[in-house]
Amino acid sequence: MKKRLIIGMLLVTTALYSQTTKEIVVNNQTLIVEEEEYDEYGSKGKTISFYKDKNSKPLLSFVLEDTTGGCNDKSVERGAYDINGSTITLYSFWKRVGSVDDAPYGARVKRYKLTDSSKIEQLSSQLYIEEHTKDSNLNSGMKFLFINPKSKEEKKLFKKYIKRVEKLFKGEFVFKERADKVMRDVLKALRKRVKARWQR
Repeated sequence: MKKRLIIGMLLVTTALYSQTTKEIVVNNQTLIVEEEEYDEYGSKGKTISFYKDKNSKPLLSFVLEDTTGGCNDKSVERGAYDINGSTITLYSFWKRVGSVDDAPYGARVKRYKLTDSSKIEQLSSQLYIEEHTKDSNLNSGMKFLFINPKSKEEKKLFKKYIKRVEKLFKGEFVFKERADKVMRDVLKALRKRVKARWQR
């Protein structure tokens, strides 16, 4: 029994050390922001959640860091957020490390508004995602991100890919200049986050 108590205390202590909590002001309202680290099932990372108060469900939850895979071959996700008045903007970036073929590469920007009644409303979500490497699945409609679909079947396959990605990553798939802007905005936000961490 004593041994179980000690193990339980160690587990609780570990959980406490993996969490950080702070308060921020959005739309003249104070929100609780909690960052929590995890390491399970081959994935290691950190999530962030926004709460109205300690006893409420999260208004928003978001991945700040995630690494899945082995030592050399990994799928990596990095995130950042920005507060501007009543708007909360979430930035996500996915990349592959090593010889991973079936991991995503791309970016997403999601914008939310905190209303005066402390509710979250999604304003927009734009993304550009390549689900796998260019040559790893020639039967996928993803190839038409790089070449124009010509036949009716090719257009149908491309449309199927776009709908799948939009559903999986929860956003509107954008192309060309709009996709470039999403990527620029995300990388800028990530650089800003890294710089802020070094200046602490």
